[in-house]
Amino acid sequence: MPSRLSRLAAAARAAVERREAAAQRLGGNGSSGLSLGRAIGHRDGPTVLPTSKVITDIVADYGLLSTVDDDGDLTVRWENYSVYFFHYGQDEEVLQARLYLNRRFDVDLRPTLALLLDDWNRSKLFPKAYTVLPDDGLVGVCAEQAFDFEGGTSRQQLKFTVGMWLQNLQHFAEWIEEHV
Repeated sequence: MPSRLSRLAAAARAAVERREAAAQRLGGNGSSGLSLGRAIGHRDGPTVLPTSKVITDIVADYGLLSTVDDDGDLTVRWENYSVYFFHYGQDEEVLQARLYLNRRFDVDLRPTLALLLDDWNRSKLFPKAYTVLPDDGLVGVCAEQAFDFEGGTSRQQLKFTVGMWLQNLQHFAEWIEEHV
């Protein structure tokens, strides 16, 4: 009898095959000229990728001050935490917003922090939270959200997404401060 994991993997493979077959029917053979993106609600109009310049402008639209660190990462700072925006991918199409708490903890507290963050991750959909061990020998707490914007998106949708991420990360920062 196949395990649950192998059944899930088989279902995922079948879904990918169905999606590829649908893409082929909708435009891959040149018959209709319709792309899969258009078939699932792609809007005409200008699209953007989440480049540093675009994110800097969006952060400013929210009235937030930002800086660029030595590595070129956009940073927005609050009293108890900072949010960094990282770009991945050949065209910087993957955007990640990562919160770092300013507060650090002794290494002995890492298992307790991990259990607390497990409760967050189990009860909340976003953001993903975890501990890190920076070079200073103390435990840090992070939370992050990410999305692959391959093919671009509208600036309005990107602004909405960044705003939601910042709100979710702020909610996490408030929650963790109440619990540690």
